[in-house]
Amino acid sequence: MSVIYEKHYPHPTIEEEMKELEEYQKVIETSPDCKFEPIKPFNEFFKDIIENRTLILLPERMKGAEAFIQLAIETSEFYEFDTRINREDSHIAVSYSFDSGGDMAYLIPVIRLADSISFFTGIHGFEITISLDYYTHAVYDKGRLCHPKDLSSFF
Repeated sequence: MSVIYEKHYPHPTIEEEMKELEEYQKVIETSPDCKFEPIKPFNEFFKDIIENRTLILLPERMKGAEAFIQLAIETSEFYEFDTRINREDSHIAVSYSFDSGGDMAYLIPVIRLADSISFFTGIHGFEITISLDYYTHAVYDKGRLCHPKDLSSFF
Protein backbone atom coordinates (compact mmCIF):
# COMPACT_ATOMS: atom_id res chain seq x y z
CA MET A 1 0.00 0.00 0.00
CA SER A 2 1.24 3.48 -0.81
CA VAL A 3 -0.28 6.85 -0.10
CA ILE A 4 -1.18 8.74 -3.25
CA TYR A 5 -2.50 11.86 -1.54
CA GLU A 6 -2.99 12.93 2.03
CA LYS A 7 -3.85 16.29 3.52
CA HIS A 8 -4.99 17.24 6.99
CA TYR A 9 -6.85 20.38 7.94
CA PRO A 10 -6.91 22.06 11.31
CA HIS A 11 -10.12 21.55 13.22
CA PRO A 12 -10.95 23.98 16.01
CA THR A 13 -12.11 22.62 19.33
CA ILE A 14 -15.68 23.20 20.46
CA GLU A 15 -14.36 25.66 23.04
CA GLU A 16 -12.57 27.67 20.32
CA GLU A 17 -15.70 27.69 18.17
CA MET A 18 -17.89 28.81 21.09
CA LYS A 19 -15.47 31.63 21.93
CA GLU A 20 -15.45 32.76 18.30
CA LEU A 21 -19.24 32.67 18.21
CA GLU A 22 -19.50 34.76 21.39
CA GLU A 23 -17.08 37.35 19.97
CA TYR A 24 -19.02 37.46 16.70
CA GLN A 25 -22.30 37.92 18.59
CA LYS A 26 -20.82 40.88 20.53
CA VAL A 27 -19.75 42.53 17.27
CA ILE A 28 -23.19 42.06 15.75
CA GLU A 29 -25.03 43.33 18.84
CA THR A 30 -22.96 46.55 18.89
CA SER A 31 -23.68 47.25 15.24
CA PRO A 32 -26.20 50.08 14.66
CA ASP A 33 -27.85 47.92 11.98
CA CYS A 34 -28.54 45.11 14.44
CA LYS A 35 -32.26 44.57 14.81
CA PHE A 36 -33.35 41.23 16.18
CA GLU A 37 -36.64 39.95 14.91
CA PRO A 38 -38.82 38.29 17.50
CA ILE A 39 -38.75 34.51 17.33
CA LYS A 40 -41.85 33.22 15.58
CA PRO A 41 -43.95 30.55 17.21
CA PHE A 42 -43.51 27.19 15.49
CA ASN A 43 -46.97 27.34 13.85
CA GLU A 44 -46.14 30.67 12.15
CA PHE A 45 -42.70 29.46 11.12
CA PHE A 46 -44.18 26.28 9.62
CA LYS A 47 -46.93 28.25 7.87
CA ASP A 48 -44.31 30.51 6.24
CA ILE A 49 -42.42 27.47 4.97
CA ILE A 50 -45.55 25.89 3.51
CA GLU A 51 -46.80 29.11 1.92
CA ASN A 52 -43.48 29.72 0.15
CA ARG A 53 -43.17 26.11 -1.02
CA THR A 54 -44.38 24.76 -4.33
CA LEU A 55 -44.44 21.10 -5.37
CA ILE A 56 -44.66 20.01 -8.99
CA LEU A 57 -45.27 16.36 -9.80
CA LEU A 58 -42.55 14.77 -11.95
CA PRO A 59 -44.33 11.86 -13.70
CA GLU A 60 -41.10 10.27 -14.94
CA ARG A 61 -39.78 10.27 -11.37
CA MET A 62 -42.98 8.66 -10.08
CA LYS A 63 -42.30 5.70 -12.37
CA GLY A 64 -38.80 5.30 -10.92
CA ALA A 65 -40.00 5.54 -7.32
CA GLU A 66 -41.24 1.95 -7.26
CA ALA A 67 -37.87 0.67 -8.50
CA PHE A 68 -36.14 2.73 -5.78
CA ILE A 69 -38.47 1.33 -3.10
CA GLN A 70 -38.05 -2.26 -4.34
CA LEU A 71 -34.24 -1.99 -4.42
CA ALA A 72 -34.26 -0.43 -0.94
CA ILE A 73 -36.36 -3.32 0.40
CA GLU A 74 -34.19 -5.96 -1.28
CA THR A 75 -31.04 -4.34 0.14
CA SER A 76 -32.61 -4.21 3.59
CA GLU A 77 -33.68 -7.84 3.53
CA PHE A 78 -30.43 -9.18 2.09
CA TYR A 79 -28.17 -7.32 4.54
CA GLU A 80 -30.69 -7.34 7.42
CA PHE A 81 -30.63 -3.60 8.05
CA ASP A 82 -33.26 -1.99 10.22
CA THR A 83 -35.14 0.02 7.62
CA ARG A 84 -37.86 2.62 7.47
CA ILE A 85 -39.35 3.77 4.17
CA ASN A 86 -41.64 6.80 4.21
CA ARG A 87 -43.66 8.38 1.42
CA GLU A 88 -43.46 12.12 2.03
CA ASP A 89 -45.31 14.79 0.09
CA SER A 90 -42.31 15.45 -2.17
CA HIS A 91 -40.18 12.31 -1.96
CA ILE A 92 -39.59 8.76 -0.80
CA ALA A 93 -37.28 8.55 2.23
CA VAL A 94 -35.36 5.37 3.05
CA SER A 95 -33.48 5.15 6.34
CA TYR A 96 -31.07 2.32 7.05
CA SER A 97 -29.84 1.96 10.63
CA PHE A 98 -26.90 -0.23 11.61
CA ASP A 99 -23.71 -0.37 13.63
CA SER A 100 -20.53 0.71 11.88
CA GLY A 101 -18.78 -1.61 9.50
CA GLY A 102 -16.21 -1.72 6.76
CA ASP A 103 -16.81 -1.77 3.04
CA MET A 104 -20.33 -0.65 2.21
CA ALA A 105 -20.15 -1.15 -1.55
CA TYR A 106 -23.40 -3.09 -1.36
CA LEU A 107 -25.21 0.22 -0.83
CA ILE A 108 -23.94 1.74 -4.07
CA PRO A 109 -26.88 0.61 -6.27
CA VAL A 110 -29.51 2.20 -4.00
CA ILE A 111 -27.35 5.29 -3.37
CA ARG A 112 -27.04 5.80 -7.14
CA LEU A 113 -30.82 6.03 -7.42
CA ALA A 114 -31.10 8.51 -4.53
CA ASP A 115 -31.15 12.28 -5.00
CA SER A 116 -29.93 13.06 -1.52
CA ILE A 117 -28.04 11.25 1.22
CA SER A 118 -27.68 12.17 4.88
CA PHE A 119 -25.78 10.50 7.71
CA PHE A 120 -26.82 10.52 11.35
CA THR A 121 -25.26 9.01 14.44
CA GLY A 122 -26.77 7.77 17.66
CA ILE A 123 -30.42 7.56 16.60
CA HIS A 124 -32.71 4.53 16.56
CA GLY A 125 -30.21 2.83 18.90
CA PHE A 126 -27.57 2.34 16.19
CA GLU A 127 -24.21 3.90 15.47
CA ILE A 128 -25.18 5.00 11.94
CA THR A 129 -28.38 5.89 10.14
CA ILE A 130 -28.20 6.67 6.45
CA SER A 131 -31.16 8.47 4.95
CA LEU A 132 -31.67 8.33 1.18
CA ASP A 133 -34.23 10.56 -0.53
CA TYR A 134 -35.74 10.02 -3.96
CA TYR A 135 -37.75 13.03 -5.15
CA THR A 136 -41.04 12.45 -6.98
CA HIS A 137 -41.87 16.15 -7.04
CA ALA A 138 -39.82 19.23 -7.81
CA VAL A 139 -39.62 21.34 -4.65
CA TYR A 140 -39.44 25.10 -5.03
CA ASP A 141 -38.95 27.57 -2.18
CA LYS A 142 -39.80 31.16 -3.07
CA GLY A 143 -39.50 30.21 -6.74
CA ARG A 144 -36.04 28.62 -6.37
CA LEU A 145 -35.59 24.92 -7.16
CA CYS A 146 -34.40 23.10 -4.04
CA HIS A 147 -34.92 19.43 -4.98
CA PRO A 148 -34.09 17.38 -6.91
CA LYS A 149 -30.75 18.95 -7.78
CA ASP A 150 -29.31 18.43 -11.22
CA LEU A 151 -25.84 17.14 -10.42
CA SER A 152 -25.10 15.78 -13.89
CA SER A 153 -22.59 18.54 -14.58
CA PHE A 154 -20.44 17.22 -11.73
CA PHE A 155 -20.08 13.71 -13.14
